[in-house]
Amino acid sequence: MQIIMSENDRYINPLILDNPLRFLVSSPNKIISRFSEYLKEDYTIVDLGCGPGFFTTVLARMVKTVYAIDPDERAISKLKEKVQKLSLNNVIPYVAPAQKLEFIRDKSIDFVFSNLMLCCTSDHDGALREIKRILKDSGLAYISVTRSFITKDKKDVSGKEWKEILSQFKVVKEGKSLLERWAIVQQKTL
Repeated sequence: MQIIMSENDRYINPLILDNPLRFLVSSPNKIISRFSEYLKEDYTIVDLGCGPGFFTTVLARMVKTVYAIDPDERAISKLKEKVQKLSLNNVIPYVAPAQKLEFIRDKSIDFVFSNLMLCCTSDHDGALREIKRILKDSGLAYISVTRSFITKDKKDVSGKEWKEILSQFKVVKEGKSLLERWAIVQQKTL
């Protein structure tokens, strides 16, 4: 599947997560290319921890529906402005933490995109429980975390915890860089 990112995706707002410099360090095309082969046009996906939509607008051009979820009302407000400016009618924004996705039915999501979201919450188990609950049996999730060498913050995901997280899923593909660990996972089958 082709990744389509226009210049309008570089919508500038005051939130650091949508800073134009981020495109130089963490291009949406580079991250999305890790899993784009698994996306289908008729998919319903969740951008969990979407912030102001750094990846959301690119994903929205690739699939049928994107639930864009973030606990920060300011980020969702910026996302709504961006979505309106770009005339995207398939993005459903929600203000909610990753641990409380009760507005999404069980086993209804084809793909969950969780890029560096776990590092922003202290309840990793709650977020993972919700990812597993909403994901279809055949669904996939992209999960990434910052690579912390000295775990000091309870939000950090240590190497040991990362292995525990991956053990809860069937790993389809995984990788790492100096700054992050990532994996494409799916539900374990019995």
